[in-house]
Amino acid sequence: MTALIELRTRIRQLISKQEGWVNGAFRFALSLAALLMVNNSLGYQPILCHWWVAVAIAFICAFIQMQGTTVIVIFYTLLQLMTLSTDVAAAALILIVVSYGVCAYFQSRDTYNFLTIPLCYHMNIPFMMPMAAGLSGGIYELPSVLFGSVVSYFLHTVSQNASLFLEANSEMNASILIQTKLLTSPMFYIYIATMCGVFILAYYIRTSKVKYAWLVAVMAAVMASFVAMLATHLFIEGRGGIPSLVIGSIVTLVLGVVMTFFVQGVDYNRTEKVIYEDDEYIYYVTAVPKVHVAEQEKEVKKITERKE
Repeated sequence: MTALIELRTRIRQLISKQEGWVNGAFRFALSLAALLMVNNSLGYQPILCHWWVAVAIAFICAFIQMQGTTVIVIFYTLLQLMTLSTDVAAAALILIVVSYGVCAYFQSRDTYNFLTIPLCYHMNIPFMMPMAAGLSGGIYELPSVLFGSVVSYFLHTVSQNASLFLEANSEMNASILIQTKLLTSPMFYIYIATMCGVFILAYYIRTSKVKYAWLVAVMAAVMASFVAMLATHLFIEGRGGIPSLVIGSIVTLVLGVVMTFFVQGVDYNRTEKVIYEDDEYIYYVTAVPKVHVAEQEKEVKKITERKE
C-alpha cells in the first residue's frame, strides 16, 4: 500500500509540474476518441472519415479549453449528420442549443458532458460519467448530465436507424424518428432516469458523513445502475445485452475505485473529533487526515580532493 501511495504522490507531482502538457495531451486523446467514435457510428461524410482529419482536428483541440473542444466536436458531428439528413442535423442543433441554454441558466459548468457521455455510451460504460460528476461536482451539474444523456441516446437512435434515411424514396425524417423510435422507447426513459439517479446517489453519498463515502458512492452507483438496467433487459429489452452490461459495470467499478484512490485519498482509521470554541460558539469538528507518505530527505555530500 505504501508503494501505491508513493506512486500516486509522484504522479500528482508530475502532473502539477507539467500541468499544461498533461491537460493538452488529455484534450487531444479525448477529442480524438470522440471524433473516431463519431466516424464509426455516424460517418456519412467521406471527407471527414479519414483518420488524418480526426488527428488534425484533435491536435487543434489540444491547445484550446475543454468547452471549445466540445463545440468543435459538436460541429464535426453536425457536419456528419447533414450528409445523412439535414433535418436530423437541425434537430440535433436545436437539442444542443436548448441544452446549453438550460445549463447556462442553472450554472452547470461541465458542459463537456455533451462530449464525454456519448463517448462513454459508445464504449458501453455510460454510467461512468454521472458517477464521476457526482463525486467531483456539485448538484448544479445535474442539467449537464441530463442533457448529455439525451444527446447520447439521440445519436444512438440516429445511428441505429440510419438505413431508414438511406433507402430510396424514404419518407423518414427527424420528426418521425423522434416520435416513433425515441419517445416511444421505454429504454429511453429508463436510461435517462438511471443516469440522473446515479449522479444524485453518488453526489449525496459523497457529501454525507458516511465513512469511506467515495467508495460507498462508487459501489452504490454501480449497483443501482446495474440493477436498473438488468431489470430492463430481463423484462423489456431482452437478455442479449446482459453480458455487455456485466462487463461495463465491472469496468465502471474499477475506474471509480481508481478515481477515488487518486483524487480523494483520506485515512478514516485516523479520524479525530476536535472541539474548540470562541466567544459565541462551540465547534465540534470531525477531522479526517489525508493519506501521505513522508518524503525521504536526501543528504548531499560534497567530495573534495584532499590537498597534500
